[in-house]
Amino acid sequence: MKSQISKLSAYQPGLSPEKLKEKYGIEGELHKHASNENLFGPSPKAKQAIKDHVDDLFLYPEPNAPLLQEAIAAHYGVDKAQVLFGAGLDEMIVIISRTLVRAGDNIVTSAGTFGQYLHNAVVEDAETIQVPLIDGAFDLDGIAAAVNDKTAAVWICNPNNPTGTYHTHDDIVAFLEKVPSHIPVFMDEAYAEYVTAEDYPKTLELMKQYGNVALMRTFSKAYGLAGLRIGYLISTPELAAQLNVIRPPFNTTRLSEQAALKALEDQEYLQQIVETNRVEREKFLNLETSLKIYPSQTNFVFVETDRAKELDETLLRHGIIARLFPNGIRISLGFPEQNEVIRNVLKSF
Repeated sequence: MKSQISKLSAYQPGLSPEKLKEKYGIEGELHKHASNENLFGPSPKAKQAIKDHVDDLFLYPEPNAPLLQEAIAAHYGVDKAQVLFGAGLDEMIVIISRTLVRAGDNIVTSAGTFGQYLHNAVVEDAETIQVPLIDGAFDLDGIAAAVNDKTAAVWICNPNNPTGTYHTHDDIVAFLEKVPSHIPVFMDEAYAEYVTAEDYPKTLELMKQYGNVALMRTFSKAYGLAGLRIGYLISTPELAAQLNVIRPPFNTTRLSEQAALKALEDQEYLQQIVETNRVEREKFLNLETSLKIYPSQTNFVFVETDRAKELDETLLRHGIIARLFPNGIRISLGFPEQNEVIRNVLKSF
């Protein structure tokens, strides 16, 4: 076994509702708000696509989902050679790390962001440079300053998970001006579809202006297909071709491709989801509470408190499963009636 593996732990999912009921003596229903899932689910067209293709399960999928590759390319106005798929962005991070990060290299990101950037760098025996957040947001100046001649990749999660904060187009431009052009910058925009801020980065434009930028998005969040595991990267054709060498040949499934095709096609349904989420999110951001709620642009809010475990247990007693962090709680937004329960807890806590 690689010696550095001993520094890591396997991903630990939260306890199931049944185990939580047993642990805390809870009666009644528990609602899961811990994993940033779209509780409204995917487009009905995506569900129908799964039914329509269920008899194809005996066939291997086509490598790199070619039908979806063409659809994504058309949707964004890029060449299909720029589009690469993974079993969710988790696998895309594995593929990128396996391809680009060598022993002795480093990756630079935030100290308070998605943990898989760091996890996979350690697997490749690289150093991880983690710049602390500033008020829940990436310190872009600090990250740019930390980049050096051993940096193999820079990871920017925008909006950030778990805090929900985002950086504007101008912020990212100023940041990219400080990063050497040969250092790849991966913009993880898993929650981009939920963003309603008008100054959110136009990353495809930045890709044309700066040749070291790559875009990552997913069907797991706003599109509601987390259970089918399909995410994608848009980069230069040269980088996509290099990454494709590492990509497992049948890493996405026939059903995930067909469901994602129809989910992408149904932009009307997506906009309904986004608007519903915006309305509910604003209720949290305007909530009168002594707790600090970061200004989210996602389908979750992060509540900062030094009594995080106590707040987590209080939510549980009200039937809400949230995600506990050392300095607070991340709560996925759901149906209005569940959100109202959460807000009442936050007001009275």
